[in-house]
Amino acid sequence: TSAAAAAAAARTAARTPAKSVEATKAADDAVPLGKVFAAMLAGVATVSGFTFAAETATASDVPPFDPAGQRYDQGTFSGRFFRMLLACDPRLLTYTEDDARRAGEMVANYRDLIANPPAGVENIHRALWEAQRISGASLHPDSGDVIPAPFRMSGYVPFNGPICVAMVASKTTPALLFWSWVNQSQNALVNYFNRNASSEMSNE
Repeated sequence: TSAAAAAAAARTAARTPAKSVEATKAADDAVPLGKVFAAMLAGVATVSGFTFAAETATASDVPPFDPAGQRYDQGTFSGRFFRMLLACDPRLLTYTEDDARRAGEMVANYRDLIANPPAGVENIHRALWEAQRISGASLHPDSGDVIPAPFRMSGYVPFNGPICVAMVASKTTPALLFWSWVNQSQNALVNYFNRNASSEMSNE
């Protein structure tokens, strides 16, 4: 009897790791968190690297700062590409609200800063374009409210990108439905937090 019980226990122990592995694999198939995390890291590193290279490469020929204008010529493909690339820079998420508001103050006082550049600033026009990019990435242009990080353009790669990967990588219907719901919810909130807030909304 003891020998039979020991053999049964051994068989159960042998099956347990296999079941555990199968359960882990099934969970990964349903919600591919590993692929999602890998996609986030790869996307953030790639876009951050390209935006740093693009901004640095064009730093020497920035146009005079104009708060109503654009740093890059929007009449060319490269100008439009660089504009959107720099807007999606994940590094913009590292700036605090205080940083963004200080950058906004620089933009508001751009005439004084151009006339009297601060000590240590080699190119005041480049500094002002960057200040506008930092403040515009975090603060709503109409209300001045802080836009939550997941709903900014700079948050697209680390937040929405992995969600899209999860939808594609999902292998079960419930998982696909879940990630589709997350994607649509995130898109709706992006539209809400970046809405035109210059006039009151009405249901009339």
